[in-house]
Amino acid sequence: MRSTFKILFYINRQKTKADGNTAILCRITIDGKSTTITTSEECKASEWNIKQGLTTEKKTNQRLHEYRELVEKTYQDILTRDGVVSAELIKNLLQGIADNPTTILAMSRAELQAVKESVGKSRAESTYHNLSHSDRNLREFVEDKGVQDIPISTITEDLFEKYRFFLKKRGLKGTTINNYLCWLSRLMYRAVSQNIIRYNPFENAKYEKEEKRIRFLQKSEVVRLAAMKMNDREAESARLMFVFACFTGLAIADMEHLLYKHIQTAADGRKYIRKERQKTKVEFIVPLHPIAEAIIRHCWEEQEGNEEQQTVKEKGDSLVFHSDCSRSVMGKNLCIVGKACGIRQRLSYHVARHTFGTMSLSAGIPIESIAKMMGHASISSTQIYAQVTDNKISEDMDKLIAKQSAKEKEIAEREVCELSDISICKMEETV
Repeated sequence: MRSTFKILFYINRQKTKADGNTAILCRITIDGKSTTITTSEECKASEWNIKQGLTTEKKTNQRLHEYRELVEKTYQDILTRDGVVSAELIKNLLQGIADNPTTILAMSRAELQAVKESVGKSRAESTYHNLSHSDRNLREFVEDKGVQDIPISTITEDLFEKYRFFLKKRGLKGTTINNYLCWLSRLMYRAVSQNIIRYNPFENAKYEKEEKRIRFLQKSEVVRLAAMKMNDREAESARLMFVFACFTGLAIADMEHLLYKHIQTAADGRKYIRKERQKTKVEFIVPLHPIAEAIIRHCWEEQEGNEEQQTVKEKGDSLVFHSDCSRSVMGKNLCIVGKACGIRQRLSYHVARHTFGTMSLSAGIPIESIAKMMGHASISSTQIYAQVTDNKISEDMDKLIAKQSAKEKEIAEREVCELSDISICKMEETV
């Protein structure tokens, strides 16, 4: 279907300058979507002919005619180059503003830069780091196709399937593949919002199907971790933070920013943490378990030696946990701790958060209270722990039924044997 393209010159009579002149504006409309740009020309409101879109001044009309030709030429150039054009694209080009990215890699680069600029304001640095992997994989995919870039206007749903196959060949997990595919679809939605394309070609595309499993520890494993003390200082710090998360549900980012002033005392003397989540900015309130309280006391005593830090602590602005190593190093130390405790699954601080959720629900704490303690923006995030607990109960029941069935079978076999013995005895007596 051919695009509808219209140009209209007009004036705003309500915005008249002191000398009686008003600016002549140009409205560009393509497929019902319009944008307005100033022509840098002026005229008296009384000199403007609404029907003709012209003034009584010939020289001004000549410049408006040249401007119309420029808009039409810009329209044709963009249409020939990209195969798709929008009023916003024409406006940007006429005003000397950098074009909106019209290729997939240029769009990815621009979107990643926007995320980088929002780090510390509305985005976390880890978000930028994760999305940079999405950008890198997309670039490698385009290079693998033997081209420098791909025009957005030429992209079809087929590209989505090719990219998914490319990621599968790399042996990535389903959730990781879906994250990279979501980035690709996000770029398409961005292109739609900038009027580069009319719709997202991946809107109905299917993602990888993979059952999301929550990884958490059993109580016995948490007890082992709490009892084990590491000789290495960094490994011990990683262990303490993990155990603390198991009994408070704090995410790693929240523990890194936990101050002593966030620990408050209720009227009954019980201590609790009151803080905003770094990720969602939702306030959470969680009572301190005796083990978590003991860890805080241990951290306090360790820092007491430094007088300067002690002064800061009195103001409540000192960090509870001090870690000089990066997240990746902390993750490696956590793996060492897990192996030392004989825990098979790979430990992460999110595993500790999941452990808190499942243990709290198993203890009979209402799901609404758990949502508040974990700082979930929506209770639907908390309900996944209910599913895990239900599955665990179902598995335990299956084991119990299987055990009961085995016991009943054993009793039945014993009774059959006894009846057989009795029958044999009676036959011998008869003989």
